[in-house]
Amino acid sequence: MGWRGLRAELGRARFPVSVGAVLLLASCGSSSGGGAASSAPGVTSNSILFGQTAPQSGPAAQYGQSTSGVKAYFAYVNDQGGVQGRKLQLTSLDDQYTPSVALQDTRQLITQDNVFAEVACNGTATSKANLQAQAPANIPVVGVQTGATTFAGTFRPFLYNVWPSYLTEGKLLGSYAKDTLHLKKIGVLYQNDDFGKSLLAGVNQAGVQGAPAISYDPTQVNFGPQAEQFKSAGVDGVIILAIPQPTIAFLNALSAVNFFPTRLMSQVSAIPQSFSAASSEFPGSYIGAFIPPLTELSNPQVKTFADAMQKYEPGKPVSVFAAWGWQEAQVAVAGLRAVQGALTRNSYEQALNQIQNLQTIGGTISYSASAHPGVQQMFLVKARTNDLVRGSG
Repeated sequence: MGWRGLRAELGRARFPVSVGAVLLLASCGSSSGGGAASSAPGVTSNSILFGQTAPQSGPAAQYGQSTSGVKAYFAYVNDQGGVQGRKLQLTSLDDQYTPSVALQDTRQLITQDNVFAEVACNGTATSKANLQAQAPANIPVVGVQTGATTFAGTFRPFLYNVWPSYLTEGKLLGSYAKDTLHLKKIGVLYQNDDFGKSLLAGVNQAGVQGAPAISYDPTQVNFGPQAEQFKSAGVDGVIILAIPQPTIAFLNALSAVNFFPTRLMSQVSAIPQSFSAASSEFPGSYIGAFIPPLTELSNPQVKTFADAMQKYEPGKPVSVFAAWGWQEAQVAVAGLRAVQGALTRNSYEQALNQIQNLQTIGGTISYSASAHPGVQQMFLVKARTNDLVRGSG
């Protein structure tokens, strides 16, 4: 119980209590069962509160499924007694994939909700806006759902990357298109911001050139002109660096002009809805991935995730997006378990800095006091009629 709750309880008592006794009781109440005392925001004797901004509405609303992944992992850990006797809680706010809303939400999480740390915050532009509130507060942030160079290429002591760099993914997509699929003329559709430009830089590093690279705005809904441009250019492949709704709209636009080049796309586009929303185009596409296909239930990490989602988040999609949140929660909890002494934001960051070779659903994570990289390896999956499988030419 925190100071305010204790003061209220004592105010209702029918006997006099001295200020000294109140302070003594408050001190005792901050001790954890199995863990040292803490005076950190969001931490009580029996709970730890994390915060998150994620789009539950807007053009990237599907990414909000990551919230279910975080909740499922926290519930999974809580069922095992929590961390040093403390149960994990999450407050998630809808940022609508809009930077100004994300910043407002983050300020609320820090100054009003008093979260201990943040986990699985989504988006490049939104996460960049969030830094305006996170950096001054030195609040630990475990997992921004982006691999943009703004994050993957910049060290911040309080921020711990989980995703691989978009340069890594873009280079993988470009190399696969050129060297494995042997495509001769490859166009690129990319979102006109740090997200799309970081992926495009990776594609360019693979030596893909000579075909149009066309940008789009994330709120765009009509992709007929872009489809016509790629068709007129005679490309035999298109690399799609886009969020879900624009990806579906573009795939359908290609179909509408009766143009069917080989499609490769970023892992941020690989959503279950695409199987029906773009049924004539999505199957056969190649997609970057660090989360293994969720049909691979022989993989213990995948099996545990799938079972936990069904148990703790019934009715919610067992999706790649949910797996993003699950993985970032895995890292967040590993840091908590490594804390020595009192749980504070500083001790939590020191513990995270000691993580080495942590096996997560999406790959291996290692940090140090001067480097917080995400997963280093990616691979390709291929869309079939109703699922994703490891890619092949």
